[in-house]
Amino acid sequence: MITASIRLTGTLNDGAEVYRSYYLVADFGSSGSGKSSIIPMSMGAPMPDDEHLTVKYGGEEAALKAAAEAIKVLPGNQGLEVRVVINPE
Repeated sequence: MITASIRLTGTLNDGAEVYRSYYLVADFGSSGSGKSSIIPMSMGAPMPDDEHLTVKYGGEEAALKAAAEAIKVLPGNQGLEVRVVINPE
């Protein structure tokens, strides 16, 4: 199993400062296909249509990268500074 936290910070178009946090989990092995889960940790954080992302190859690491990319491009998250921590404590 591999986990990550992703934090987005910055200023929205209306000038409001924003902080958003998500927790990502993948638990299916280091290669092959599988699913990752996106868990919002901030109230009101935008979410993709599906909280699970499936990858056909690349294992857990590829699934976490796909989830992070899906979060970064959501309306309301675009242009924010992104910080990812793998296996946060």
